Amino acid sequence: MIPLILIYLLCNTLSISGSLPDNAFHYQIDLFESHKTKTVCLPDNLSIFWLGAKSVVIVPEAKPQQIKHAIIPWKKASEKISPPSPLTGKQMGVVQTPGVPPLGYELDGEVKVFRLVAQPIEHLIVDEARSTLASLIPEKNKVPHKMHHTPRYQKVKCWGYNGSTPGPTIEATEGDRVRIIVKNELPEPTSIHWHGIELPNNQDGAAPETQRAIMPGEEYVYEFKLYQSGTVMYHSGFNVMRQDHMGLNGMFVIHPKTPEDPVIDKDFAIMLQQWAILPGSQYINLVTMDFNWFTFNGRAAPNVPVLTVNQGDRVRIRFGNIIMDSHPIHIHGYIWTNVGTEGGPIQPSAQTKGSTILVSAGTTRDVEFTAWNPGLWRLHCHKLHHVVNAHAEVPMGYMEHGGMFTLVHVIPKSGHAPWTHPTQQEESSS
Repeated sequence: MIPLILIYLLCNTLSISGSLPDNAFHYQIDLFESHKTKTVCLPDNLSIFWLGAKSVVIVPEAKPQQIKHAIIPWKKASEKISPPSPLTGKQMGVVQTPGVPPLGYELDGEVKVFRLVAQPIEHLIVDEARSTLASLIPEKNKVPHKMHHTPRYQKVKCWGYNGSTPGPTIEATEGDRVRIIVKNELPEPTSIHWHGIELPNNQDGAAPETQRAIMPGEEYVYEFKLYQSGTVMYHSGFNVMRQDHMGLNGMFVIHPKTPEDPVIDKDFAIMLQQWAILPGSQYINLVTMDFNWFTFNGRAAPNVPVLTVNQGDRVRIRFGNIIMDSHPIHIHGYIWTNVGTEGGPIQPSAQTKGSTILVSAGTTRDVEFTAWNPGLWRLHCHKLHHVVNAHAEVPMGYMEHGGMFTLVHVIPKSGHAPWTHPTQQEESSS
């Protein structure tokens, strides 16, 4: 018989029970033992880990004031969290990252200087009682029914940049020299990897291979010239499995040196994220593949902002994915063109068309379309569990959309114009 410590997430209490059968757990999770039975309070700033459906965590035996294996907290109680840098929220580019503040820059000569602070944040994933989508649904289309659950409200204690996850989108132009000053306010070392950017080895951010990790309280400066264009990303380069999953990622857009033709009227960036969070908890489970929250730019439906465009606009949507699963993102009412990856723009002869684009882990995908078709059009992941919040309850009743789901609202030029397909216009003009 092996005495084990069991943690149940109930009133922030750590309960330690007696012996369990030797075969109760796999050997690889039979990590730590205790020979006493007692109850202690679990500090609010400790990360919570669980293993499978039983909500069980194995923790180390520890003598008073002695911890054999350090447990990294979400936030140190003594750590002061800085407000976002003054240029957070200043739109100096053209890309909109719905729900995430933009990031401006300072100029040091010809160098564009950006500032990022890696820090603990309390982030709201969803408040289902405050839908951003419901007001757009015509009243005549609403069918009265009883929802199978009360509206969910979910916060998460995670990590981000400049107060948000994903972090703000960095925008620059091919040929620019950029300097990114990173301050670490996390309870552990970190670094930033510039995912998809061709740069000198010592700027890659892969600690410890290319640099010493940025210790808590320290600042570090990255500086490099941009020799490419396209949609790339940034994310942690140290303790990656933990830090990326905790929310340390963001988009990096490099505009081409030559102006684009046709001109893009609306340019959106959406980071795909997923989380595993126990019911009643705000802490992330880092050791499971059973994800139950899926987000566009850190928000789950019905709180994902609507993408609003005007009929006739040329629209680009940039999708990025750092975490685990691939996501087939589908749009209603349109056929779009895949025009770019993290490798840059795709030559027109190699571009493909479709209504669904697969965004695999570690990739970006840029799609474009002309918003000729007015109305409300769904934009969502086509994996069914990824449009449900916290997984569906059984038996499944009526459910509002959750997870990776929002609407593209194409405002018509005229409310009375008859619907026509672009090919009809081409036929009438020929």
